[in-house]
Amino acid sequence: MSKRDNLLKYLQKNPSWHTSQELAIEIGVSSRTIKNYINFWKAEKYPIESGIKGYKLKYKKVSENEKTVVSTQSSSKERINWIINYFITKDSVINFYDLASKLYVSETTILQDLTKVKYKVASFGMKLERHGDNFELIGDERRKRSLLSALIYEETSGTFMNQEVIQKNFEDIDVSLLRKIILGSFNQRNIYLNTFDLNNILLHFVIVIERLKHGHVISKTNFEKDSNINNKNVLAYKIVQSVENALSIKFELPDFKELELIVEASVIDKSSNLHNKIKLETANMVTDLISYVWSNYHINLDNDNFKDRFALHLDRLIARARQEKIQHNPIATNIKNSSPTIYECAVIIADRISQKLNITIDDNEIGYIAMHIGNAMAEQISDKQKLAAVILIPQYYDNAAVLTRKIQKHFAQYINIKDEIHDPIQLHARKLKIDLIIAVDTNYVDEKISTVNISQFFLKNDIQKLTIAIATKQHQLRKDIFQENLFKFFNSEDFEKSDEITNIDDCFDLVGSRFSKELVVDKNFKQALYNRENMSSTAFGRVAIPHSLTMSANKSRGFIIINPRGIKWSNNNEVYLVIALAIDPDNKKLFRDVFDELSNIVTDINNVSQLVHCNSYSEFIIKLVDLL
Repeated sequence: MSKRDNLLKYLQKNPSWHTSQELAIEIGVSSRTIKNYINFWKAEKYPIESGIKGYKLKYKKVSENEKTVVSTQSSSKERINWIINYFITKDSVINFYDLASKLYVSETTILQDLTKVKYKVASFGMKLERHGDNFELIGDERRKRSLLSALIYEETSGTFMNQEVIQKNFEDIDVSLLRKIILGSFNQRNIYLNTFDLNNILLHFVIVIERLKHGHVISKTNFEKDSNINNKNVLAYKIVQSVENALSIKFELPDFKELELIVEASVIDKSSNLHNKIKLETANMVTDLISYVWSNYHINLDNDNFKDRFALHLDRLIARARQEKIQHNPIATNIKNSSPTIYECAVIIADRISQKLNITIDDNEIGYIAMHIGNAMAEQISDKQKLAAVILIPQYYDNAAVLTRKIQKHFAQYINIKDEIHDPIQLHARKLKIDLIIAVDTNYVDEKISTVNISQFFLKNDIQKLTIAIATKQHQLRKDIFQENLFKFFNSEDFEKSDEITNIDDCFDLVGSRFSKELVVDKNFKQALYNRENMSSTAFGRVAIPHSLTMSANKSRGFIIINPRGIKWSNNNEVYLVIALAIDPDNKKLFRDVFDELSNIVTDINNVSQLVHCNSYSEFIIKLVDLL
């Protein structure tokens, strides 16, 4: 997809005002080019509004000569996927002149697209061969189905796979009926099925049925290479059989076994003993991971609810990895960009599993791990930000206890009430470490501790005052701690703004060399950065925060690199700001605190735009703290 098309799609997905600088960073072009793109789309009758706040796409009823807000359909990526789909579902041999005519593009453009198709199908173990003017897709049925599934998941990138998407791609199949049959079959057997697994199973059944209608089956030769051919999961077998019976169809044996494996990978049988279902290897791995995460992140995952659910997930993850089966996760990128801290914890878990069990775990699976640990982490991140409070209230019967219960009910997520006192002198006598004093029915204000004055009746106005006081104090504490941590982590020598640092190798060379000279790291640090990058790109949005998987530096230090023209990063990402981190074993908490706040700031593209315009270390640090 061209950058001009990307601009239109970004405006469609983000219907608010955006400055030209913000859009330039997001799209990866200059502000002047953004203005040219805007003028192009305006000339094409797209309802784009311009003003002092920047640009936005207008959502209003438009006249007939105005284009409605729809996705552009002529991008290279969309043509490539359409061509691959045509090869698989219509004809494995295509004349490229006919193809150019079908897509209303030039022969030169279609040849460029076919070159990209060749590389894409190769990643699925297939070939695109040219015979004169004809191109032929060569590959076995299993690989074609896998690619077809991947294309449909690409279509849902950023959202959930759902029934509507599947139906749109397979119009001749009653997807709603098939979904009802599959779900009913699981429910009858008391088997839990989450949304992701249900839609994944549904998609695979639909693909098999569609391919069977056109005579395409997995070859027995290919099928018999599967070492698990004689293994039979009774529940999975019965579920596939129930679909056969309900639809009055007969799956070929290879297809039946393939569907059986898909179903088996999603089964959580609530009627059986959970501990009998989990392999000893998996149970030991979960125990190891809980200890590993605690030692590295000080996140406690040691609760039965998490352990049970994650053990089931991990059991299936290990099986998929060993069978080299892809579990698509269309919202993995969203999780990574919106919750970098949780995703980062998922990465170190994935790396630990990979090292211990010698399996490969991709971004899709890391996204699912993040979903499992997310709730537990979010709760503990919230606990870490709670304020310590005392209630200063005149003693009169049980008024203090009544008010305390009311405050706890409303603000349990945000404050811990450490004590109830009836005279300010008690506060200093007890030497309590307090962030906030809630002073009731008094005008008392402490000279050193933030104080909010409310009534004992806890009226709407009191709730509002306390809400503001809590938010203000939390924000101030975060800023103070963040600023203190930044000065521990960064110094003025480790700041570079240059348009000559153009790619990830330049960055790692510079950081590795500088840190080695400063005795911050040993000679293996640069390779450690690449090792982390190979697990999952450290870029999210237009920022990268590279670091090693292990915290083994001699000192904790950060390095800031800015290139307003962009830096080519891993996985075809382009970033404008790089914040490299080295962490020593005694400063794991410092790393997490800094990473948490940095990631919160740089997930906002407008913040990134402001940071990229900083020209010095001091200006950058001041701006960082200001943006928190």
